[in-house]
Amino acid sequence: TICDDSWDTNDANVACKQLGFSSTDAVAFSNAHFGAGSGSIFLDGLGCTGSESSLLDCSKSSTISCYYGHSEDAGVRCFVPPGTCTHGDIRLVGSSEDNEGRVEVCVNSQWGTVCSDYWDDTDATVVCKQLDYQSGSAVLNGYYGAGTGFIHLDDVQCTSSQTDLLQCSSSSSLPNCVHAQDAGVNCDGIAFQLLTMDGVQ
Repeated sequence: TICDDSWDTNDANVACKQLGFSSTDAVAFSNAHFGAGSGSIFLDGLGCTGSESSLLDCSKSSTISCYYGHSEDAGVRCFVPPGTCTHGDIRLVGSSEDNEGRVEVCVNSQWGTVCSDYWDDTDATVVCKQLDYQSGSAVLNGYYGAGTGFIHLDDVQCTSSQTDLLQCSSSSSLPNCVHAQDAGVNCDGIAFQLLTMDGVQ
């Protein structure tokens, strides 16, 4: 972890930049706001200017002097602009029910749909498990409405051992697919939701 001695917004902005988020508007937290870590404390007394690309490029203390140990762990909250998404994220759209809808996947910070060519229950189950349901059934040919924009995946062929849609075999060449063929799912089982308070699970 990182000790919160001298931890400030400049340090937080560099941390967020290093994680692929915006390098501005980060919020720095101290005193193990998100819970105390364990193991080694690697950095102390950071003095980033905000222009660095990595925390390791910032000035820092030559010795670790975190008197209270992990109770001084540093934390950060990164700014995510509205409408952006994280690569690999999944969402269901076009239904009033949370457990069903058109499948949309985030690729390179852009939401897009999945073509229903070869789409089956195994593919649907991977999506549903990714959303913390138990299993799923495939829904074909734009049943939950036609999407817009990108069609990210076609000819998806998952196996039961896969846990992420982007791990599955697929084609990114989409000359034979239109949004009227967008894939959907109907997920079974109650989604498991992890409740947190101030980042502590």
